[in-house]
Amino acid sequence: MAIAATPIPCGKGLLDLLKQIGPLQERAVELYRRLLAINELSSSMNSARDIEEIQDCLAAYFQEYLPEESIWLCVVEKGEYCRYFLSGPDGPKQNGRFPLDTGIAGHVMKSGIPLWIPDARPSQTVRQFPKVAVEANARSIFVLPVAVVGKTVGCLEMLSNCTGSFDEIEYHLGLLTASHLASSLENVLTRQELTSANARLKDHDLRLTQLNKQLKQLAHTDESTGLFNKRRLLEQLEMEIARARRYGEVFSCLMLDIDNFKQINDNYGHQAGDEVLRQVGSLLRRSLRVTDFVARYGGEEFTIILPRTNSAGAYRVAENLLSKFMNHDFLIPRTKVHITVSIGATCCTTFDRLDAKTVIARADNAMYRAKRGGKNQACFSNEAEFQKEGVRILSNR
Repeated sequence: MAIAATPIPCGKGLLDLLKQIGPLQERAVELYRRLLAINELSSSMNSARDIEEIQDCLAAYFQEYLPEESIWLCVVEKGEYCRYFLSGPDGPKQNGRFPLDTGIAGHVMKSGIPLWIPDARPSQTVRQFPKVAVEANARSIFVLPVAVVGKTVGCLEMLSNCTGSFDEIEYHLGLLTASHLASSLENVLTRQELTSANARLKDHDLRLTQLNKQLKQLAHTDESTGLFNKRRLLEQLEMEIARARRYGEVFSCLMLDIDNFKQINDNYGHQAGDEVLRQVGSLLRRSLRVTDFVARYGGEEFTIILPRTNSAGAYRVAENLLSKFMNHDFLIPRTKVHITVSIGATCCTTFDRLDAKTVIARADNAMYRAKRGGKNQACFSNEAEFQKEGVRILSNR
């Protein structure tokens, strides 16, 4: 039995349907292009190194797909938000900083809730959003918060001069864009925080190094004179002994004591005595070589290490110091005083079995011989060696 084919009616309803399919297909194609563009935008923003690069990526996207709307990126910074212009028909507009509780962007960032107003005419907006200040020319408003780890860090602000510019599809595309923006901002802010944390850590390390250096200096420095102290002196002596022994060299050590120092304290007070000690330290530094080492041993006693210096060299240094002290005016409040010193010297060779305490003891014993001999002179611990070289015991009395 044959079945007759029923003809398809070509009435007015079908033609209308066919006419609607075309625009729907165009909208579908446009939507597909937008989704691909948002995917590319996401990739570009994820590789951005800072907010300025994210701003450039967003600007390129919106200038292509929403060229007739005014669009801004707002980012929270230190209790304010920065408003960066991305796209708009009137060309670039001035960026600015605003308090967080001002403007439509501030309202959205404070609440964390998207704001979508298809009809932003004053009569409609005031009724729906009485607490939101809207720009005078805005007829459609779309503001999307951008949150990172549950905290709103910015928003996308879109304004149009025409009502109904942002439909439901644009709403969801905006949500997708804001989601990718949040991920990119999180990457940038995390890198910035790490950079800032590394800079702070580097600064803390530098300050710690400086403090350790200062502590070490304080531990090795005499407060009154600014010279090295006894602890540092003993360390340096051990180093000098080891160096001389290794390289087959000699060095000399002088012990210097201020004569009759107690009289200065008794006659002028201990502050005057401290000032004299400070000036003695300064005079010793000026009178010696850069390579020489001078320290305050204790009280009014000072120790000098003379590297690569034999007995004849030690003789010349002692002679020079005796002369300088005799001819120097030491200034204290309301007067000046003159002082002399007694010096004990020892020359140390690589053949000596020495340590720091032995070297100090030799020079100290020689210094006390100078004291007992009448002060203001220098004596040497190994006088036989000095006499062999034609060096005499010094006296400036």
